[in-house]
Amino acid sequence: MKNNSNNKNDSRILDMEFHVNQEKIFFGSNCRYRIIAKGRRFGLTRGFANFAIANAINKVSPILWVDTIYGNIERYYERYFLPALKKLGKSNYYYSHRNNQLYINGRIIDFRSADKPENIEGFGYKIIFINEAGIVLKNRRIWTESILPMTIDYKATVLIGGTPKGKYIKGNERHLFYDLYLKASQAGELREKNKENHLNGEITDSNREWESFNFSSYDNKMLDPEEIKEVENEIPLYLREQEIYGRFVEQNQVGIIKREWWKFYDESQFQYEKANSPYRIIQSWDTAFKAKEENDYSVCTTWFITKNGFYLMDLYRGHLEFPELKRMAEELYIKFRVHEVLIEDKASGQSLIQELERETRIPVKKVKVDRDKTARLNSITPLLESGRIKLPEKYEFNDLIINEFEEFPNGEFDDIIDSVTQAINENKGSDKVNYKIITANIADVIEGRTIFNSRIPRRIDWRGGKGKIL
Repeated sequence: MKNNSNNKNDSRILDMEFHVNQEKIFFGSNCRYRIIAKGRRFGLTRGFANFAIANAINKVSPILWVDTIYGNIERYYERYFLPALKKLGKSNYYYSHRNNQLYINGRIIDFRSADKPENIEGFGYKIIFINEAGIVLKNRRIWTESILPMTIDYKATVLIGGTPKGKYIKGNERHLFYDLYLKASQAGELREKNKENHLNGEITDSNREWESFNFSSYDNKMLDPEEIKEVENEIPLYLREQEIYGRFVEQNQVGIIKREWWKFYDESQFQYEKANSPYRIIQSWDTAFKAKEENDYSVCTTWFITKNGFYLMDLYRGHLEFPELKRMAEELYIKFRVHEVLIEDKASGQSLIQELERETRIPVKKVKVDRDKTARLNSITPLLESGRIKLPEKYEFNDLIINEFEEFPNGEFDDIIDSVTQAINENKGSDKVNYKIITANIADVIEGRTIFNSRIPRRIDWRGGKGKIL
């Protein structure tokens, strides 16, 4: 039984493009199980989406898409599926946000998330996509108890891909993504060996069904290699193998930051510092490298700084397109009336710097980065270990912050780390603490009344120089 279409004409109906290395995966292989380890920005998610649509048009159904969280599914539908579907005409497709089901000419694509594995079970599928496998397959039971049984009914074609997240999860437990990639690689090696020796007897059905692929970020010919190189230079050496070249690496390094180093402050401590010490308030932005970056956040941290320490006042973290990013930067500045706003002078940060300097009175400081993430984090560890970097007591997002630091360099995100290290490294030294300015009510911070992931701000009126939220 033919379970999927390997005919490129099905995708050309909607003028969907596949770069040459995507074509090797989707149209150059007949294996049931295709395991793809790739560097970031290779374009696998878009390729999966286009291939799923092409098969639905070719009357292949049902199809299953498994991803990390439902929030990603919604964004991927809007970003990758919808532009192609609009070319079909609205009468030919329907997406149910409630059920996370896409219908294309009556053919079904089910979307399910790894954070709710109980919703994955119960059906058989002809094609199964597992996106972000480095994250999804950390839970081995999702594969063994939910997905694998659903391949039986139709002998499903299964495409498993993502950026690797190490060979091991905890201790000696092997990452399932790595196990499946090894199985597919060994099957391919055996096929090649027998082909060279003109042998067929040792090739089992299982070995014929598995194929592995490895691609780097540079293998997406639609990207500028100079931009990839710029990103590569910012990543610690051992992580380049994983994030850029899509290779499974040993992630046995001990975490840099210990949970017990973190200290906390209450409102009375803050008021004492405010009354008795010179201080300054700054904000530090880490902006997403690209507007289309699926997994990166824009993060802003706001700090109250005295000679005695660094006090976190506020954290903002969210996915924003550029116009909303600019307006959020304006609103956060208005809220806290900071002395200085730090923004890294590269990539999307450059655009934000230019817009704020041209259209506002915000005191922007351009930050040039000349060290990798690990070096920047190492440089603030003495301050953290000595208790001079403090978080608000009972702040609802303390665990998010602490966990990201504790998991580095093996964690999924490091955007908060980038914002924090930038703020601390740019303000180390008592000579910089010589300002007294008005701040927001610290009680709002202590009680958790902050604007973490808040609404998109309203328009800002900069007449008069100080700025007013309209």
